[in-house]
Amino acid sequence: MAFIEAPTNFYLGRMYDPQAQHLTDDVVYYDSRDLTTHAVVVGMTGSGKTGLCISMLEEAILDNIPAIVIDPKGDITNLALTFPNLTPEEFRPWIQEDDARRANMTPEQFAAHEAAKWRDGLARWDIVPDRLKWLKLATRLSIYTPGSDTGLPISILASLRAPNLDWNTQTELIRERINGVVTAIYALAGMNMRPVTDEPHVLMANIIEYNWRMGRDMTIEDIIRQIQKPPFKQLGVFEVDQYISEKKRYNLAMELNSVIAAPSFASWIQGEPLDIQHLLYTPDGKPKVSVFYISHLSEQERMFIMTLLLESMNAWMRMQNGTSSLRALLYIDEMFGYFPPYPKNPPSKEPLMRLLKQARAFGVGLILATQNPGDLDYKGLTNAGTWFIGRLQSENDYKRVVAGLRELASAEEDLNIEESSQLIAELKPRVFLMRNVHNRGGPILVHTRWAMNYLTGPLTRPQIGQLMAGKKQQAAALYQQNAYAQQYQQLQQNPWQQAQAGYYNQPQPQMGNYGYGAQGATPMAPPPPPGFPQGNGGTPPYGTPPYGTPPPFNAMNNGQQPNFGAQAAPGGNTIQSGQLPGGFIQTPTPPPVPNEITQYFLPTTMTDQQAFSKAGRSFNGGQVMLAYVPMLIAQTTVRYAQKSAEIYTMRKYAFHVADLPATGLVHWDEHVAPVVDSRQLSGEPFNASVSIYQEPPASLTDPKRLKTLQKDVVDFLYNTARLIIPYHSQFKLYGDPDGDMSDFQSRVTQQAREGRDEEMDKLNQKYGAAMDKLEDKLRRKQREYEAEQMEIRDRRRESLYTTGEAVLSIFRGRTNYTLSRMSRANRYKRQTEADIEESREVISDIEREMADLEAEYAQRLQEVNQKWVDIAASVEESTISPYKKDIAVDVFGIGWIPHYYVNANGQAIVVPAFG
Repeated sequence: MAFIEAPTNFYLGRMYDPQAQHLTDDVVYYDSRDLTTHAVVVGMTGSGKTGLCISMLEEAILDNIPAIVIDPKGDITNLALTFPNLTPEEFRPWIQEDDARRANMTPEQFAAHEAAKWRDGLARWDIVPDRLKWLKLATRLSIYTPGSDTGLPISILASLRAPNLDWNTQTELIRERINGVVTAIYALAGMNMRPVTDEPHVLMANIIEYNWRMGRDMTIEDIIRQIQKPPFKQLGVFEVDQYISEKKRYNLAMELNSVIAAPSFASWIQGEPLDIQHLLYTPDGKPKVSVFYISHLSEQERMFIMTLLLESMNAWMRMQNGTSSLRALLYIDEMFGYFPPYPKNPPSKEPLMRLLKQARAFGVGLILATQNPGDLDYKGLTNAGTWFIGRLQSENDYKRVVAGLRELASAEEDLNIEESSQLIAELKPRVFLMRNVHNRGGPILVHTRWAMNYLTGPLTRPQIGQLMAGKKQQAAALYQQNAYAQQYQQLQQNPWQQAQAGYYNQPQPQMGNYGYGAQGATPMAPPPPPGFPQGNGGTPPYGTPPYGTPPPFNAMNNGQQPNFGAQAAPGGNTIQSGQLPGGFIQTPTPPPVPNEITQYFLPTTMTDQQAFSKAGRSFNGGQVMLAYVPMLIAQTTVRYAQKSAEIYTMRKYAFHVADLPATGLVHWDEHVAPVVDSRQLSGEPFNASVSIYQEPPASLTDPKRLKTLQKDVVDFLYNTARLIIPYHSQFKLYGDPDGDMSDFQSRVTQQAREGRDEEMDKLNQKYGAAMDKLEDKLRRKQREYEAEQMEIRDRRRESLYTTGEAVLSIFRGRTNYTLSRMSRANRYKRQTEADIEESREVISDIEREMADLEAEYAQRLQEVNQKWVDIAASVEESTISPYKKDIAVDVFGIGWIPHYYVNANGQAIVVPAFG
């Protein structure tokens, strides 16, 4: 029996008859929504566990369900080996050459053998070549190698970024995330610290919360420094030194420092961010599969990345809307050590338990596999709705699984322990006892289908590097490979000239991550709640100075200021006028300007060496002095509001006009600049010894001209600063202006999936009822047909008897009655034969009706699926324009840009120190 391509239903295989020891024609489908109650897969090596799990992931990919896979052994990397043409050349690079030698074949012969085996296997399971092509097209696979650059590197820095959440309404969620991050960091150092009860955990949690409340992103380096010198004085009612001594803090910082001091740690902070949204979806919102290959890591490193992923999944999940459809999958290929029975309690167990209990409401499904059934907390796994139990290795494994089933039986009365135990004891390879609480019929035996991907076994790291080579280049272009760099680069491009490649290409400024645009408002900390907040085991250090007060900004990006004025200029403490560039003067104070004009001094953001290097100039030492160059600086805040979309946000814009004309218009779109935090601007020079200034032109010192331009920049923004966000009219969904396209498209896709599943359910109900009627009709007609066959046999016996009696009667002279009986018998026989023929025709007609209904059903399934695919793709744009009253000018006047000045062999060199 061929299977039907039915969205939301996974094709797992066929039912297996344990008495006859062979496959039946009954196809086993698995509703993807059943995975929201999670699945557990148990089986020894060789049981077919990997094939079953990869088959489920293949079905998820075909149904556009994103997944995160944690792969401790490397088996699931085989998801990358999809060969649509099934040629020996496709198989050749990935065969195990040891297997070829054992088979007495050359590698080329063995590749041909494997290709033929896969063609035959797929054909036996009715998997057509087009299905492989669909799988290849739908697979967007990334293989990450944490702590290594063999595959795609992953950066843990994103886990320490201040969340864009409201502390007033989501404090509990943020604190859960903080606790998870802290637990994971200590796990990396080999320390099992628990929230609330362990002082080091409480200390680090409060440090992270203190900084996150102020909108500061953290690094592990920052955490270590603040452990030694906490930014607060109290924890709860005690002084910090009373709660945890300075000596303990020093030792703790040293232990953590040993971790980051190791050269290998650099790999943990480079690469793509560990951000669940970006692990589940591509930048344009398409679902992807992210495989975390961790076989190369030590036990404590595995525990660290496992805990961090689980906590990150919990945090991401809690930000989603509820759904009954499957939104995403988390698959763990080997559970050994991560969810052990009581009293063991590793860092990974608590977040995993939270997922098992809460993920269903958010449409997140877990598939947990193991070949070590003795190391599972079966009491905790009673939340799992589906169990796949395969062949087991030992009697102890068998007893442990049966004991686990008894735990399930306490909640599920229809589970027959004795029957299930007997079936488990006799399982064959690739045959699993499938227990699904959503199926009323009880456990069944399923023989798994042939996997579409080539199952060659665990891939090596060089092979993974080969597979991910192209993606590594793309990732390097997207994410800066810098140890403590911010992973999401806020590139300040001219939004009127170039929008972000991808979703938008508009002449107006693009906002948020949907397109490059102006910098968002500086995040400010909300006021602290009253009382003693709970969650981290202590009170966050509210008090004096006010919680939201930021630390002083360091003018230099690396904290090193040149020692201006420390060296005398040639010939004394003054510079000869001939040594200065044209237009520059030496004066102890800035050149005088009218009082109506405000002046702003910008900080240096580069060292002298960095500045000369960036300018492409060589610098061989010598006296470096700071010189200021004037320009027109304008910074504004634009507020956007649209009640129907519940959008209330703001954007900042900055313009630097270096050569301001005395008259005429200023083309503001040609002077877009990075926004400078107002706290970095000063009304006086940052260095009192500075005495070199470029004289401002008359246009910059004309108050009337500047007043006119200030109005002009407001008019310019009023006419051009449009906030463009994605919009789905049918779903009435608006994109978050501070989010990205991936998040919006995933919300649209999920709503479309819910609509599709609802329509599929109605379709199933309609066609199921029609098929039930035909099956009832067929059964009745088959019973009639069987009865008529019995009757014709009886009529034939009667006809034979009557014919024999008639022959004797001729001799005995009694023919009338007997011949009449024979005539009636023949007439009944002919009538019965006619009835049988009619029944055959009716049965054939019913079977044709059933086949037609099945074909119509399959066609309608595809039509409904395509309908919702098209709906999900129908994304429009919504434009929000600001009111003029919502455009505020924050900074307007003369901006003094710092430059480095050096006299090299009589040649004056001036390079920007800001930028």
